[in-house]
Amino acid sequence: MSHPILERHIERNSLKPLYLFFGEEEFLMNRALHRLEAALTNQAGEPPAKTLREAQEVGLAEFLAEAREATLWGPGQFLILRGVETYPAAQLKAVAAYLDHPAPRAWVVLLAAGLKARDVEKHAVWGRLAKAEAALGFYRLREGELYQWLTREARNLGKNLTLAAAQRLVEMVGDNLSELSQELEKLALFSGPENTLTPALVSQLASHSRTYNIFALVDALGEAGFQRRLASLGHLLDLGEPPARILGMLARQVRMLIRAKEGAGGNPAELARSLGVPQGVVKRLGQQAARFSDGALKAHLNALHQVDFHLKTSTGSPRLWLEWALLKMGPG
Repeated sequence: MSHPILERHIERNSLKPLYLFFGEEEFLMNRALHRLEAALTNQAGEPPAKTLREAQEVGLAEFLAEAREATLWGPGQFLILRGVETYPAAQLKAVAAYLDHPAPRAWVVLLAAGLKARDVEKHAVWGRLAKAEAALGFYRLREGELYQWLTREARNLGKNLTLAAAQRLVEMVGDNLSELSQELEKLALFSGPENTLTPALVSQLASHSRTYNIFALVDALGEAGFQRRLASLGHLLDLGEPPARILGMLARQVRMLIRAKEGAGGNPAELARSLGVPQGVVKRLGQQAARFSDGALKAHLNALHQVDFHLKTSTGSPRLWLEWALLKMGPG
């Protein structure tokens, strides 16, 4: 499912000539675009002529004029414009003029990742689209919504995902929907004929996935011994993970531990929002952060900065520099 309003329009054959897709959840937005394109293809029996443009390369009026170039024959046009929130207010008048006389056999989608719901509701042009059910919001999912979404995704793959498995998946992968979708597909394949996806299956997949092994690496930072940290690093490098990405994930984890330590005793929901992670991950971060002193975390971040400098300026082995940092990065 892409977006409930869009699905209803497709089912009733009442697609709008122009949509505004807004909100920060790019994965869901892209899924809706693919769904709309597929619906237009099914409707015409062949795919429409597709145009994808960026706001910085074309004026809004010029882009909408392209929609009027559709021929009387063929499947029509599907035009997508990214970054419309960057246009000055004067250019948005072109949208109102287009809505008064939309082009036949053309379907336009304006993408605005930077727009919030309140911006749309209060705006003269965007508000008009909202009243016509043509402004569709794509928002980041809250923790409970994330588990429900994963359950539906698993069901679409013919699998039953338990709540505990969904929680484990989010803990290990994070709340990026694109990565979660990819890992869920891997999990469904890995499970074979098994219908129910359990936490045990999620853990079993760990040795076959870069994403899971990055989780294992950052999770091992809270352990006194360095063996699991080095083993996880070696596994990631053997899987082809770029050293720069490993370094970035380590630095991100240490920064989150610092912020979790600073926010200890505060509102978990607010901390989760500020960190951009589910509340369950905040709980785990708090438990891990408690094993470190403020000075240790700052020292670890400094060590990672040194590694970053050497990776960018030295011809030395990236693996050795990462191992050097991980040897230093135990709790304390």
